[in-house]
Amino acid sequence: MAVQQLRRAVPGGIGAYARGLLTGLAQATEAGETTDITLYASRPRRGRAGGGADPLSRFGHPVVGSRLPGPVMTRAWDHGWLGPVPGFDIIHSVSLAAPPARASRGERTVVTVHDLSWRRYPEGSTPRGRRWHEAALARARDSAAALVVTSNLVAVDLKAEGVAADRITIVQGGSDHLVAADMARTDTVLDQLGVHGDFLLTVGTLEPRKNIGRLISAYGLARPTLPEPWPMVIVGPDGWGPALRDRGSQAGVIFAGEVADPVLSGLYRRARAFAYVPLTEGYGLPPLEAMRFGTPTVVSAEVPSVHDLAQSGVPPACIVDPLNVEDIAAGLVAVATDDVIRADLSARGGSYARARTWRAAAQAHIDLWGSLA
Repeated sequence: MAVQQLRRAVPGGIGAYARGLLTGLAQATEAGETTDITLYASRPRRGRAGGGADPLSRFGHPVVGSRLPGPVMTRAWDHGWLGPVPGFDIIHSVSLAAPPARASRGERTVVTVHDLSWRRYPEGSTPRGRRWHEAALARARDSAAALVVTSNLVAVDLKAEGVAADRITIVQGGSDHLVAADMARTDTVLDQLGVHGDFLLTVGTLEPRKNIGRLISAYGLARPTLPEPWPMVIVGPDGWGPALRDRGSQAGVIFAGEVADPVLSGLYRRARAFAYVPLTEGYGLPPLEAMRFGTPTVVSAEVPSVHDLAQSGVPPACIVDPLNVEDIAAGLVAVATDDVIRADLSARGGSYARARTWRAAAQAHIDLWGSLA
């Protein structure tokens, strides 16, 4: 399994998906499934103290790979100069950063395509990023690889690219990867941030596609109408694009940066409401994480983890238009203040999120690999 995303300084949602899948595979092994998996990646990033065990070894699988650094190895994959380590029947890449298979060796390939967001909202990515994704998508599309997607939304996009339906397998992500909340550490972090009492929360990398700028503007509209001036806590690493932290001078907006996993769980539990309004997502794990803790949630329209194409029933979150600041603001006010809405979303959201498990995602992968063997 090629897991180069886990070598990145900011693994993001794809990294979270990879970690969740590996957790589910470990559960499958405990349940008696026999899966022989080796993790494949570039050399570890520089600065790892002592040169000890590879950090990827914590997942319990052998780790092999190139001696090249990540950017060089990925470029070599892109140009076909470097293939995967020989000796494996199936090479599954958890992102479009994928080594080319060697047909002469009988290698079968699987590539996970998480989204085509650079197509839907070009302003949410850099020109260089769009060029790389277009080329990588073309390689996956024109190869014989089986393609895994996380939603009907992405499946429809791939079919529009000419990919046959029988090459596509939809595998939804889970919500059971979060560690137990450490409420003492959480309260300490909140105290350091100057947050006392209720607050609104959002989680995500600070980059244009996550639409944090409009969320901040919507919070500015909503704040005067709230019963109390509950702050908006923004958790996540810096990505690229405009310096969003410069907008932290807006009253009530607090940038927390990255936090430890037990604190993130605690913040989900403590938050009065959660908001996640990206321009588009291929799946979207943060709202599932929040709903698993019963936190009422506001979500933008293209977040398939909450409401996918052709999905029946009432969404388990308040759905808003990510381009409409007033609509986002109205959603924040409703979910933060209306007790009937809050109780309904807490109950339905919690049940919905708990039904998504990484064990089920792992089994879907195991079944796919078995069909290719």
